[in-house]
Amino acid sequence: MSLLRKASKENSATAISSDLEATSCQDSGAEEGAAGLSGQNAATPEAKGPKARPTQGWARFRCALNWRSSNSAAADEGGTTDAATDAGDAKAAIRPIPFDPACRAFDIADELEGGYAKESPSDFTTPLRKASRLWRFRVRRSEDRLSARLLSETGDFLMFALTSLEERTVSFYLYDPDAEREKALYNKAAPAFSMTFNKQATEWHLVQEQCENCQLAPAHLSCSRYGKQQLAVIRHTRDAVGEGISNVMEVTIPGIYTDGRALVWCPMLGRGCLSHLNGQLHETQKLVTKLPVWNEHVESLVLDFKGRYIMSSAKNFQLALSQKPEHVLCQFGKLSEAYFGLDFKFPLSVVQAFAIAISTMFWV
Repeated sequence: MSLLRKASKENSATAISSDLEATSCQDSGAEEGAAGLSGQNAATPEAKGPKARPTQGWARFRCALNWRSSNSAAADEGGTTDAATDAGDAKAAIRPIPFDPACRAFDIADELEGGYAKESPSDFTTPLRKASRLWRFRVRRSEDRLSARLLSETGDFLMFALTSLEERTVSFYLYDPDAEREKALYNKAAPAFSMTFNKQATEWHLVQEQCENCQLAPAHLSCSRYGKQQLAVIRHTRDAVGEGISNVMEVTIPGIYTDGRALVWCPMLGRGCLSHLNGQLHETQKLVTKLPVWNEHVESLVLDFKGRYIMSSAKNFQLALSQKPEHVLCQFGKLSEAYFGLDFKFPLSVVQAFAIAISTMFWV
């Protein structure tokens, strides 16, 4: 069952969620230590790479999504999502259902053994549920830096990205080509998502290959020939900060309905290219770089990654909504030569955050 649904006419008006509470990215458990500054802290033991635990990471990922699927499931069965819905209390209506990691592990095993997709692509386009902290993930890049894997904090595989420099394309897959049990399901010619970039690598366009609006439409009535379902447009620049030069990005993503669903940006619904809007409409959201500050003591630009020990890297960044530039919604920091920490939360989805991180591959 898809976690996302097209908006009804009665709910056609979109609203950018502006009630994101200003909080730090502290986890509910004990943190690894004091806040780290890029360029000041050395790597810690976590940079050696995560130890694989096959079910815990998927459980955490699903926990970040199930707040909406529980409401959708109830609605599909003809019932109400919560008594508070009738009373108009939207916040009280959004409640996560009990989550059983063991049951989810059996579901994944059954899907793999049956030859079915282990997850729907819509799971990766659904905004993470609202939380006071950032959800933690990791990115492991290859030695040639042309491929990367998105992992849960506990080391479970979530997504694979492969870059073609000749075609200027990044393809995203839900299966790991190096995993023995997933080789038969991996199809290089059929990515779930793709991202193209210009010759200067300053503008990146992320799309979903199978549009949620057009998935049942015949080819001549689908958006496959008109740009496909757009998920994000990323622009890069370089700005002077103090005595240094900082890489800067702006990200435009589809807006979020008041019930937390992401707007389906399909050309067949009369929506233009995201790159032409640049976050100017109420139907889009704009994320901007939180600029580092010049530190005279270390003579370098630094960022404060709360709860993470980060190595110095030109690829380190933090993003915030343009209207709340101090409230970090996404951060990407180097943990070791091969590993990066990727932490983010609502309104970003998994594939949007992963694509944003991948777009920094040419930053120096």
